[in-house]
Amino acid sequence: MPNKIYQLQETAITWLASGGTYAFTPTSLGSAAGRQGAYGDLGTTSRGRWFAYRAWLKPGGTRVVGEYIEVCLTTGDGTRYDNDDGTCDIAVSSVDKLRNLRRLRPIIVDENAAVEMGSSGYVFIEQRYVAPVFWNRSANTLSSTAGDFGFSLTPIPDEVQ
Repeated sequence: MPNKIYQLQETAITWLASGGTYAFTPTSLGSAAGRQGAYGDLGTTSRGRWFAYRAWLKPGGTRVVGEYIEVCLTTGDGTRYDNDDGTCDIAVSSVDKLRNLRRLRPIIVDENAAVEMGSSGYVFIEQRYVAPVFWNRSANTLSSTAGDFGFSLTPIPDEVQ
């Protein structure tokens, strides 16, 4: 009889302004500007390759339904990275720096209210180092409250029973 393969969710890795696993501060991110979180180290030991991701934020005081914030992942092997903006929590120097990044689902402004909005999905990560990137493609500045932003990766290795 064939074995069943289950999805086992492990502890989330988080990028937050404070209290997270790694730093990420897209606070007051202006229109046509981006922020990259600090690179997280997924380690050298055996691990799953699939992760569930969740990105969230609150828009600023002015919102336009349908505008969006691009969500990307940048990866690296410890020597070479997908862009050259650095490995710490840092401003993205140009929209062109997104060209080599992995696009995730954008966060679309879905109502004219200062409420948390987010996107989620699954991503296959083959590199050791990874960091989230938000690029504000809306016409307005995002929230000025540090706790209004975040990104998480939850490892979901397959488990054969």
